[in-house]
Amino acid sequence: MVNVSSELLQLEQYNQKLLSKIESLKVSDPEVYWFIVSWMNTNYRTPDWSDYEASNEWRIKTKKRGIDCSGFARVMQSELFNKKIRGGSQGILDTYCKRIDKNDLQMGDLLFFKAHGSTSRRINHVGIYLRDNIFVHATSPRSAAKGLGLNINSLNELFWIKDFVTAGRITKNNH
Repeated sequence: MVNVSSELLQLEQYNQKLLSKIESLKVSDPEVYWFIVSWMNTNYRTPDWSDYEASNEWRIKTKKRGIDCSGFARVMQSELFNKKIRGGSQGILDTYCKRIDKNDLQMGDLLFFKAHGSTSRRINHVGIYLRDNIFVHATSPRSAAKGLGLNINSLNELFWIKDFVTAGRITKNNH
């Protein structure tokens, strides 16, 4: 059972339009839904991992300070899927994942993207697959400046189709 605080309800209300894309998770996977809500409106910034295992204190500090895409993937994998990963997007793919076909995606799989407009296929962004071609990710500093912390997008959006490189399933844990 997920403890839904008044703070979470306020975040949900404020982000209602964005969260409508994953509203079904509120019933089918409430832990995933409320975890995502809890990170809404978080700044985009590389987190300090030095006291990560002191989870509650770390979480409070990090939500105020900010988190980047690979940091959000790391926290979500750890807290919801019991998988331990670390590093940047490319490092996560190279170290922990088996590449999988987009047609085989399951909740918790990782999606890897190149820089928008880049001709290189170098990975620089990661998101977490939810369902029905929908994924969640920490946005860029530019999007964060517009008030978005996390974003929820579809793999069918042209922007993401152009930048998608590969999907990965975590097969190696960093315990």
